[in-house]
Amino acid sequence: MLTIYIYNPWLGCHKLGKGCENCFIFINNQKEQNDNFNVVRRNKNFDILLRKDKYGNYVIKSGGAVIICQKSDFFIEEADEWRDEVWQMIKKRKDLHFTILTRRIRRAEMVLPQDWGNGYSNVCFTVSCSTEEEFLREIPYLLKLKATEKTIMFQPLLEEINLLKVLNSKSDIAYINCGGENYYNARPIYYEHILKLSNDSLALNIPFYFFDTGTYLIKDGKKYFIPPDKRYSQAFLSNLSHN
Repeated sequence: MLTIYIYNPWLGCHKLGKGCENCFIFINNQKEQNDNFNVVRRNKNFDILLRKDKYGNYVIKSGGAVIICQKSDFFIEEADEWRDEVWQMIKKRKDLHFTILTRRIRRAEMVLPQDWGNGYSNVCFTVSCSTEEEFLREIPYLLKLKATEKTIMFQPLLEEINLLKVLNSKSDIAYINCGGENYYNARPIYYEHILKLSNDSLALNIPFYFFDTGTYLIKDGKKYFIPPDKRYSQAFLSNLSHN
């Protein structure tokens, strides 16, 4: 089984668009005293990619997948002074596959490493969008970038999005993920909106994965509560995913 690690070189963010309005990072940290997630700060585990145990082995084992910046944004402006160090660690750890999550892909080109070329072979860019406005604004920047792997994440999906406004059959998108909100005060996801993404991606010959129903799903005007232990299985049973 592939081991997945979460790596947060820095913590803190500021909200960007409707998808961030109910962000679980802010919600989960409301109860923590003296912790302001509007302030971006370098994490104490910043160098964990290169740390070794007493036997000289990397703490993060070879062959794993690393998701970067689940609790911030890799391309956030306040982290510009530290990002080059992270690029160097990513370059050194060719034995790991990195997925960089961002809602600020438009900043990527100006802060890529000098030796980026056509992209590092172990790096995937994943752009998160929740509305059509965000999709139309961010994805053209993703398409222009040179990278070995590019994906799109619609989570939380908040409205109908027409993929055909930006993508075509030649777009170099490896796959598209989709899911709903699944935390406090979760906003619902609409079955019809997921179906639209599924059909559009099928027409574009891009794999599509509906992996999480979220807490509330609306279908045919009826609102369904999905228990936490059923969210992934119910998404699978919808038959909306395709390779």
